[in-house]
Amino acid sequence: MQKFIFPLLFIVFSFHHCFAQDIPCNDSPAISQKLKSVREKDQQIRARVIKEMATKDSEKIKQIALEMRASDKENQLLISELLDKCGWPKGLNVLDNNTIFLVIDHADTAYMKKYFPLLKSQAEAGVVAKGDLATLEDRMQMRSGKKQLYGTQTFKVGGTVTVWPIADWENLATNRKRMELMPMEEYILLLKKTYQAEVIWDKDMSVETAQEKMRKKQ
Repeated sequence: MQKFIFPLLFIVFSFHHCFAQDIPCNDSPAISQKLKSVREKDQQIRARVIKEMATKDSEKIKQIALEMRASDKENQLLISELLDKCGWPKGLNVLDNNTIFLVIDHADTAYMKKYFPLLKSQAEAGVVAKGDLATLEDRMQMRSGKKQLYGTQTFKVGGTVTVWPIADWENLATNRKRMELMPMEEYILLLKKTYQAEVIWDKDMSVETAQEKMRKKQ
């Protein structure tokens, strides 16, 4: 059964490759409509992941994770074609701009680095939320084995969600406010509600300790 996965994905990616190229850069309604479907796909698959994580069924979690990876790759191909062809499209609404961020945020590190300058310029222009920029910066820091700046990144092992180590946590409240993020205490409550799990924020945790904890879930 597995041998049919890659040809199928190639066919799907090729279809969207053509579709993305056919959208004119100044056709905001068409771009917006496509981004709506991208967002729905991105959020639906992640809702399924969170639901499966609660069951602690490792096989189901692995399967849905593979589906999410394939879905993300499809979205990334479309968004990269859109941005490479048009730059950041003009005339989009808040959700559309956030959708482009989500696709970048859910990509690999190389993809993030490629589009980070564009996302940053849009955040500085007020098109993209500052919180989205902060989230991407934190994820890139985490991926690089460094402490995050704004406390947006966590990892889950078993029934516990842990906040990735934060640099200069004494000034975290000020930094989060500057990036228009909710206070850390409220964010932790939101994480608890979202994951239905205990949330740990150890301010003294080192990156090495966090990485060791993450390895235990693999």
